[in-house]
Amino acid sequence: MKGTFLGMLGLTCWALAMPEEGGRDWRGELLQREGIGLSKEALEKALKGGGRPLPDLEKVFERLGADGFSEREKAQEELLRGGEATLKWLREREPSQGPEVQRRVAEVIKLLGFAHRNERKMAVEHAVKSLLAEGNERKENTGGLFYEWFGEGQAKLGKRYRVLTFENSANRGGAVVGGQVVFSGGGGQDGDQRLVLHSKKWPGEETFGEAFQVSAKLRGESKGMGAWHLGISIGRVRALYHPGLRGGSFRFERIDNHDYLGRTGSVGFTPGEEVPQWMSVKVRRLPDNKVSLEVVLEQGGKKEGRFETSIIVEADQIGELDEVSLDRSGRVGGSAYFDDFTVRILGE
Repeated sequence: MKGTFLGMLGLTCWALAMPEEGGRDWRGELLQREGIGLSKEALEKALKGGGRPLPDLEKVFERLGADGFSEREKAQEELLRGGEATLKWLREREPSQGPEVQRRVAEVIKLLGFAHRNERKMAVEHAVKSLLAEGNERKENTGGLFYEWFGEGQAKLGKRYRVLTFENSANRGGAVVGGQVVFSGGGGQDGDQRLVLHSKKWPGEETFGEAFQVSAKLRGESKGMGAWHLGISIGRVRALYHPGLRGGSFRFERIDNHDYLGRTGSVGFTPGEEVPQWMSVKVRRLPDNKVSLEVVLEQGGKKEGRFETSIIVEADQIGELDEVSLDRSGRVGGSAYFDDFTVRILGE
């Protein structure tokens, strides 16, 4: 088909061409979810700002109360696609009388109202630009960016979610609901729940390289505050904080033996359970077998705050830079929620 390089046939061949144990090119799926075509013309139109059609908000809203669960989930996903236009429309609309619709509307407003970061918008832009640049020569590392938005619901996490691996030493469950991964805080034992991305899955290499950045939106319920924590892991080291606890009580620790690396300290604000935080960990391999970790933790809303810290660890402490993960660690307590899991390969 002259003039196109990613029609439906091309997308099918693309999927079949991916190694069975290899990575996943998330870009085509995300653009389809956003209502953007995959032809060259559609991508070029999107690049100019005209490729994402706004859903019929009134009709989509009515489907939030549909009988079928999958139909309600799809309607919520379509409202999220509308972005700022959806947010403005929902805030001006009369409240619904149905509790199910009220809950879903509140969830959409909460997700769209997080002002600090919009990873999905950036991921869509990256997908469009990188696919146009690659043409038919697709790259396994998807242009140096991996993005998981948890758009495929899963009532119970098994060992895998797409290319991610679920590790669960706490014997507590996990699920993907409403565009978020949820690590339950009830039952089980003291331990870890981790959703792991291995470098062999993406970018298809032995490690993530000399420099990369991992980020996510995350929040936790205040139940059992101080007894458990959440955060992001790089190799054998993770950056953690306590949701709901005054000051957040941030620290770095080893995953394998739980040894603290450096001091526990305040982030300067209380991580709330209603408004998500945004965490970023920038990783750089240094000379003399050392690795630098630079962390940013932000919170929007009325109790906004920003925290930055860094640490340099020995390479034998952090291990090979071949896995990153979203983590809930500790005892019984509140559930942890994660969204917009992003890994970006950085320049040297």
